[in-house]
Amino acid sequence: MLDLHKDDASMNGSVSPPGTLVLRRGFERLRTSAIVKQSLLVFSAGMVLNVCGFVAHAVASRQLGVVAYGGLYALINAALIASLPAAFVAPVVAQLAAEFRALHDDGHLRGLSDGIASGFAKLGILYLVVAFVGAIPFSHFLHVPVWSPPLVGLLAAVALFVNALRAIAQGTQDFVGYGISNAVEGVAKVAGIVALVAIGLRLGGGLVGFLLGPLCALVYLGIRLYRRYAGSRPHWVRYDWRRILNAGAGAAAATTAIALMGSADVVLVKHYFAPHAAGLYAAASLGGKMLLYLVGFVPTVLLPQAADRHARGARTREVLAGSLAMLSVVALFGIAIFHFFGLIVLHALVGHAYDAAAPLLVRYGVAMILLALTNSLTYYGIATHRLAFTVPLLICTLGTLAAIVGMHQTLDRVVEIMVVGNLVAALAVGVALLFQRGTSGRRSTV
Repeated sequence: MLDLHKDDASMNGSVSPPGTLVLRRGFERLRTSAIVKQSLLVFSAGMVLNVCGFVAHAVASRQLGVVAYGGLYALINAALIASLPAAFVAPVVAQLAAEFRALHDDGHLRGLSDGIASGFAKLGILYLVVAFVGAIPFSHFLHVPVWSPPLVGLLAAVALFVNALRAIAQGTQDFVGYGISNAVEGVAKVAGIVALVAIGLRLGGGLVGFLLGPLCALVYLGIRLYRRYAGSRPHWVRYDWRRILNAGAGAAAATTAIALMGSADVVLVKHYFAPHAAGLYAAASLGGKMLLYLVGFVPTVLLPQAADRHARGARTREVLAGSLAMLSVVALFGIAIFHFFGLIVLHALVGHAYDAAAPLLVRYGVAMILLALTNSLTYYGIATHRLAFTVPLLICTLGTLAAIVGMHQTLDRVVEIMVVGNLVAALAVGVALLFQRGTSGRRSTV
């Protein structure tokens, strides 16, 4: 029997061309894609956190001045470096949580949550002790008041705790809780800094304001995880320690590189350069880090998605390709903004006193994009148990910092070293991943 409706449709020209059908199917896949939905959620929450962070810096830089703000920025970056242990563990914790989620095993998730909370609370106390004992040498190295290192230790301790809890939310793909915690941190940070700096606390007010953000996020995440798993009996987790230690080494290399490449240069510049030059570099670094934070959603979503597929023996290349495509689009847009409107960006962030930092902004932004690429590739390697990148990445990181120590004649030279070092690191990680294609899926618990 003839299909008259089909013939009529053909005659009326209502049959979609093949290209249109391909586009429709592509948009439908994007609309129903879990990774796209999760990426949009994490990106939106990350934007709230980043915007609030830059508002906080804008307020602090204007109220404190170039010299005092340079000191505050160096102290904040020192706290980021001190909180590295959480960054070492977080990708591994997220991977474990992703495996337990795939098995619908709330008992082991409760046990994992309890163990993480207990361990990082003790580590935070140790940080406070070290900060008090080393207050004098730390303050001399950074040329800051002696009372500031204990506050930095407290900030690092709280950051340790909240990042560990966020890893559990990330691994279980609770990106609603993950996102809300980011928004809470950003809003609390801005409110704290505006209030404390307004009453004249200056450097101390800035530090306490930056502390309030992660502290409020920690309270929120703690309550959310408790309510979610309080009804489940905690089960002792039997770990595959060999694989976990290997993954931990990879995570340590990755997070050390990210933290040092993104923060240690600021500390070194503060040590080697005059206070005014260090303040200008801090402004360029703040602007450049906008791009690093802007694409921070990519590895956050990539890791649990790739870990889940790898554990099931499914292909993971599509997840990686989609993630890197999103990173590239956002990065190109950001670099274009810096190129054409860099001075306006600096004015919005830190005011007119930092205009001399404008020539550094585009190159520093490129360095941060390359660092974001390295971060995404390392997270993919951790999720798929391809960890050969560990040693090359550490060598590239330490080599970059050594180059800054040995060749820091000008701020321009420091930024050039950052670009080249991050480019070499990204290439090294990519090559290492290529050489480990075809690894088999396996869980990190037994």
